[in-house]
Amino acid sequence: MEISGIYLALGLIGLTLIAGIYYRVSVGSGRTVTRSPMIDLERIGAHKNGSAVKKLGSSATLLQFSTQYCGQCPSVRRSLSQIEKSAKGVLHVEVDLTDRLELAAKFKISQTPTVFILNPKGEVTFRVSGVPKAGLIQQELTKLGIK
Repeated sequence: MEISGIYLALGLIGLTLIAGIYYRVSVGSGRTVTRSPMIDLERIGAHKNGSAVKKLGSSATLLQFSTQYCGQCPSVRRSLSQIEKSAKGVLHVEVDLTDRLELAAKFKISQTPTVFILNPKGEVTFRVSGVPKAGLIQQELTKLGIK
């Protein structure tokens, strides 16, 4: 292998390393959302334990987007259900995106699980793509005044 090939290989390895680090840092960390449209749970087909949900939580709603084949979604579901039980006025609901590509496109969801925190009006205040990092959802709920 000549010198230019070695530099090319090292460059590709370096680029891959940088991309991997960026992915590791950004997935599950979430971001604050501003100027969000209001979400109608009934319209998007939100459900809880197989039943349709129409009303938002009185303090906040944890909206989880999942797919049928998502391996990480059940653990996120359990975590969000625990938060729902411990935080007054918080509701956890889920939307299955398996056959709902138009909905994924509308909300710019490229991976599941994706979690939105909605305020009592139905506006998205925070979103996380991937498995939320430990304590992140609770920290964001605390910012909304929910304990």
